[in-house]
Parts: sequence; structure tokens; C-alpha cells
Amino acid sequence: MGTSTDGQICFGVIFEDGTEFPWHSKGLEDWWIEVSGFKPTAPIYDDDGGYINGLRPPETVIDVYYQERREFKKAHPVPFEDVNYCSSEYPMYILAVKRTFLSNNRGYPLTFKPEDLTVTEEEKAALLEFCKKYDLAFQGEPGWILSSYWG
Repeated sequence: MGTSTDGQICFGVIFEDGTEFPWHSKGLEDWWIEVSGFKPTAPIYDDDGGYINGLRPPETVIDVYYQERREFKKAHPVPFEDVNYCSSEYPMYILAVKRTFLSNNRGYPLTFKPEDLTVTEEEKAALLEFCKKYDLAFQGEPGWILSSYWG
């Protein structure tokens, strides 16, 4: 198994090395579900991520929990993607408008249309508002970023 260098392009903002994000302990998707207000009818996990009272609930309860979670995720998709633009050992991040992120593994050409690389003013404003709301200071201005990932 070797190391691959991947090409990446996205519309977003670049963060300084070492930036702490509110989602790093949970991951962006789990954090987003929480801050977006997911409230299952039958919670199964405590604040530490273990089963409530240390007891695994019946499968029917687990099934309901995950069905509700899937439906909530579908109704509240994560609008942004945290893109690692360095390596797995030394991550550095871009916060990108999710639909704009394209990645390509070494050795597998990717065809795309440059005219599809568009971002609306609403998407740009939403990115800036998100950064402001969660106190995320970034470098420069939002724009198209070409990067690589070694991992």
C-alpha cells in the first residue's frame, strides 16, 4: 500500500495551520446534526457517546434512532465540507461550499466542465455567515482554491 497525491479544487476559505474547529472532536457531520437540533424520539447515547446507563437498547429502538437520524440528515444536509489540503499526518483545512469540492486520485483522470465552476452570491454569503456565526477566522477572501492532498 502506497501513498497517493490527490488533486482537489473547491470554492471556499483557507484556514491557518492549527485552527481549532468546533467539530474536530466529533466530526463535521455529527457536530452539524447536533447544532441543527436533532432530537430523536428515543435517545440511545449519553453525552460521552456511550449507551444511556451503559445498556444497549433493543434493536427496534436502535433502528428507530438511526432511521430518524437518516431522515434528519437528509432534511438538514451539511452545507460545507472541511477539505484537508495537506496530508493525513499534518492536516490543514479549507472550508468549502460542499457541492464545489472535486477530488481526484493520482492515476485516474477526471473530466469536468470549467463552466460548472460557479458559486452563487447566496452560497458565498452563507459561507461567510457560517464562519462569522461560529467565530472561524480565515485567511484572505473566499474563492476558488486548487490544492493537493497527500495521504
